[in-house]
Amino acid sequence: MRVSAWFIVGLGCLFLFAFSVLGVTLYRLQTVKAGEFAEVETTQTTRRIGIPAQRGRILDRSGHVLADCRPSRCIVCNLEELQQRGNWSNTVNAVDAAVDALASALGLERAVTREQVARHVARASALPLTVWRDLDERTFARFAERADGFPGFELAVRAERRYPYGTLAAHVIGYTGRGRPGGDEPSVAQEAGAREAHFFEELEMKGRKGVEGFYNRYLAGFPGQRFQLVDARGFRPRKRAGKELADAAADDVAPADGLDLELTLDIDIQAELERQLADVTGAGVVLDPRDGAVLAMASAPTFDPNTCIPHLTPDVYASLTNAPAKRGQNRAISESYAPGSTFKPITALAALATGWLPDDEYDCVGVYQLGEWKLRCWDYYGHGPLNLRQALEQSCNTFFCNIGSAIGTNALIEAAHDFGLGSCTGIDIGGETPGVVPDETWKRTYYNEPWYPGDTCQMSIGQGMLLVTPLQMAVVAAALANGGTVVKPYLHKKSGAESGRRVPFSEDSIELVRQGMLDVVLHGTGKKIASGLAVTCAGKTGTAEIGKGEMRRKNTWVIAFAPFEKPTVAIAMVVERGESGGKTVAPRVNAVFSRIFGRKEGGQRL
Repeated sequence: MRVSAWFIVGLGCLFLFAFSVLGVTLYRLQTVKAGEFAEVETTQTTRRIGIPAQRGRILDRSGHVLADCRPSRCIVCNLEELQQRGNWSNTVNAVDAAVDALASALGLERAVTREQVARHVARASALPLTVWRDLDERTFARFAERADGFPGFELAVRAERRYPYGTLAAHVIGYTGRGRPGGDEPSVAQEAGAREAHFFEELEMKGRKGVEGFYNRYLAGFPGQRFQLVDARGFRPRKRAGKELADAAADDVAPADGLDLELTLDIDIQAELERQLADVTGAGVVLDPRDGAVLAMASAPTFDPNTCIPHLTPDVYASLTNAPAKRGQNRAISESYAPGSTFKPITALAALATGWLPDDEYDCVGVYQLGEWKLRCWDYYGHGPLNLRQALEQSCNTFFCNIGSAIGTNALIEAAHDFGLGSCTGIDIGGETPGVVPDETWKRTYYNEPWYPGDTCQMSIGQGMLLVTPLQMAVVAAALANGGTVVKPYLHKKSGAESGRRVPFSEDSIELVRQGMLDVVLHGTGKKIASGLAVTCAGKTGTAEIGKGEMRRKNTWVIAFAPFEKPTVAIAMVVERGESGGKTVAPRVNAVFSRIFGRKEGGQRL
């Protein structure tokens, strides 16, 4: 059978067309698309890994190191050395068994669970798994001798946070925790708006509380990045050509270390303040009344932030949060108390601003009666006739109930707000509570009751529903010390002070109250504040009764400042379940002042 010439020609043209198409396609794949495919291959075989920066130190005002980083000896497992064929569980089994074998050989308890191994294999297989941290030198050396018998494991040194002074200033400093790849919290890189997303991020220190948390970005610096070659399953390849390794590392970026954070704290004053609160529940704050710098801030009971490193365990978390101790709570800024008689200087200024004259007298007979309601003075038989300065010296309850009723609730509320009560101070630490300056609307909202005249009397002596923080009362003490400027407290030394706000009271009125507070420590309820000091000081004691029946207790207070003529220090301190401000708190404040200013020759300690 003959094949026509036309058929042969047609078949030849078809083959020629097919080869032409194939040639063009191969050209496009090998030449035109080569760059695109190379980029895809690189993306599939490399992973961008974020590298945390070295965290900055935290220092006191004189350069003492309150927080820094220390080397931690670790053993890590390179998962690619133990990678198994088949499903993920085979690799998890191999790693888990290898950890058990190494633990037995070194006489160590396991520090990672099987669940943690599985999570790391699934989420971060290109990164080494840390299986032990903080090894002692002997164990570190013992592993080094046996490392050849345990392929996949090697020694590494990681940075861990360290708090050299332990509990000192723990609530101010706070603590750090390690971030987790794939966790809900944003990383430092994400917080700082990193240029590109990372496939993996090495565990990083993140500030959780105190200035560690508030200034986390400042301390953390900016993360770097490195590129890691991986195989098709996401593990680091066991062997790779030198050129490929060099290419992967070409775009690595070194991290930028965090900055040191210099605080306004003075560790000598801080240590003394904490000593005076060591056996009680309470808080204290020491300010420089000239600009608001926080010289010391303490809350008791306290905790050791080193116990929170590298992770906050359930047991430690429970010790920080469980009542009644609540060791992790910074009572200086986040607990509010009735201020008791330390509020009376504000009541006095409100009265002077509304027309009460310095020499106007009230006859204290030991009880103030308002209809059927009665309030007793601490002096059962009464103080007799008193003017305003004398009433401050003697802390006469009936006197201040009388002027509170005379000037009205609004005058008291406005004066409280003038000193910043009822609002957060804005200190650079976070976790503040604003306290409460109650009014009729507030009471109806929270108690569904009207405002009674007795509520005004209670507020005038710093009790009832009025609530303040120790930091707020330190600001009040500072304003009385400096002549009427409400300062904004601050902790970061380089941030500097902000311009204060003047209270709307005359210089004569403020000076009258200051003189009354001087009388308190010379002749009145606060004698133990000034006992034996090398300088003259002024202050006000306070005792606030709370609760009823068997739950009835007293929170005891002192606010004070020194030296009287040109104050450089203002303090507020509260002790829960004390006897009185004069007996419980005044000797403690005296010890803090003695530490700062010294004692006069022959001055006896309390």
